Amino acid sequence: NIQLIDSNKMYEEIFYRIPVSSLRHGWFLENTSHNSKKTFDVFKRLMDVMVAFPLLILSIPFYILVYVLIKLDDGGPIFVTQERVGLKGKSIYIAKFRSMSKNETNLLSGSQNKITKIGKFLRKTRIDELPQLWSVIKGDQSLIGPRPELRSGVSFYEEKIPFYNVRHLIKPGLSGWAQIYHENHPHHGVDVVETTNKLSYDIYYIKNRSFVLDVIIALKTLKTLLGREGK
Repeated sequence: NIQLIDSNKMYEEIFYRIPVSSLRHGWFLENTSHNSKKTFDVFKRLMDVMVAFPLLILSIPFYILVYVLIKLDDGGPIFVTQERVGLKGKSIYIAKFRSMSKNETNLLSGSQNKITKIGKFLRKTRIDELPQLWSVIKGDQSLIGPRPELRSGVSFYEEKIPFYNVRHLIKPGLSGWAQIYHENHPHHGVDVVETTNKLSYDIYYIKNRSFVLDVIIALKTLKTLLGREGK
């Protein structure tokens, strides 16, 4: 009469992540079937457009404000465009308000790229992410999903981290499970340990994604924005 509980499942329920070291190929066959998620994916796409389009309209005044602030700060370009890796490993191109001294495209370069004065404000408030709403409407991204990484970073990590490419089974997003729970994001370089930890949260989302989970992520993201805790 002893009840047995799988240790990996218990870990997942306690820490809201799935350690990469516990995964085997059979796990993906069992937990990443797209057939059971087709209805959710269609509904998710509909919600992306219905939410992103009004947000895009409401964000237009910020474009004027950011233009003035960046020009007063260092006079450089307003936008940066970067190649990121999206669904099924395909390249997508996202635009952001420039928050650094130059456009960073290679995480392996070791360049001394610095955050500008206004860039600190843009990042903290997540205003720098607003132009990515165009990518959501276009269909390259979703509002919720694993954050898309630079191509240079992906090429590095897929050789170092087992099952790294599983995060490309679904469409990337502006905010995600890892953005909420993983604190040490490697922003301006490569970090195998922290990226492996981040992947464990992305895999949790891929397995458990649902309307309820997306609402939880959206509300927690909104709480972060209102609390100006963004990184």
